[in-house]
Amino acid sequence: MKKAVKIIYVILAFALILSLTACSGGSTNQQAGSSPASTASSSVASSSSEDWTFKNRIEIMVPAGEGGGLDTTLRKFAPYLEKELGVAISINNRSGGSGVTGYTWSYNSTNDGYAFQFTAPSAIISAAQGNFNFDFMNELIPVSGLVMAEGMFFAGPKAPFKNAEEMIAYCKANPGKVSIAVDTPNGISGAIVAEFEKAAGIELKWVTSESGEDTISVIAGDIDMCVNTWSDTGAYAKSGDLTPIIVMAGQRNPAYPDVPCSAELGYTTTLGYYRVFTAMKGTPQAAIDAFAAAVHKVATENEEWKEWLATNGMTNDYLWTAEELAQVFKNTYDSAVALNS
Repeated sequence: MKKAVKIIYVILAFALILSLTACSGGSTNQQAGSSPASTASSSVASSSSEDWTFKNRIEIMVPAGEGGGLDTTLRKFAPYLEKELGVAISINNRSGGSGVTGYTWSYNSTNDGYAFQFTAPSAIISAAQGNFNFDFMNELIPVSGLVMAEGMFFAGPKAPFKNAEEMIAYCKANPGKVSIAVDTPNGISGAIVAEFEKAAGIELKWVTSESGEDTISVIAGDIDMCVNTWSDTGAYAKSGDLTPIIVMAGQRNPAYPDVPCSAELGYTTTLGYYRVFTAMKGTPQAAIDAFAAAVHKVATENEEWKEWLATNGMTNDYLWTAEELAQVFKNTYDSAVALNS
């Protein structure tokens, strides 16, 4: 498993090129070779989007269960998108197999312009590992970026440390003793943990736990730490049930300014939970363009959405165009093939 995880975090580090700056300064998050995504939204709408009007309910497949970060982000954004599109949106949760279950269902569905997916890194990782029984990367169509949530380590009340420095020192003195809940060992959560282990020179004890259950296990004291996002777990930090130890980022986040970032401690970490829109091959291009244009318009103009992003420690910096998103996917997949050859 460690070999697979090592491959994963190298792949994602190549695909997710973030601009890391000093913790106290500003940053510009940008995909290599392109302009910042937040300034590229004006190029999303093409002439074909003007030829498509949504008339029926749109279904968006989420390859995860209800209540997780992927699901809650879409459920917050969906009502604003519904208003812009003028039709209802149905969210279809299909968890399992790090995305294989959900995307296999989407592949076998009728992609008539009313079916989209809300995609996270794990599906691309699964494709790179050959877990699909169809050509996933040829079938997946990038539509639009939306957000990236920073990975964070949270410690429970019974953990033998209260901050990042103490945690790292304790782990070095007791290799393999500190436990951490990981909901997807071969997915993005595992990649984040593995990347930090390598950067900090520590060894953690991985405990596979379902998303949602990991937090409860840490609060109960059964597991020392979990890896998650502020949007998913910040409420427990505010209530004092969990202690945020460190955020994997190049600078502190204004939403939780007291939590040190990995760069502040001298560690380069680049991974995060991106959440983007895709479609499957066969979807009319006009529908894709119209959907993407609506996503970008809502994300850049809706003040309630912007406020929600800020509260949850996220920004519009990853509002990639279809072309930018395609490059992120391609880099990830190509790197995986090279590393596995």
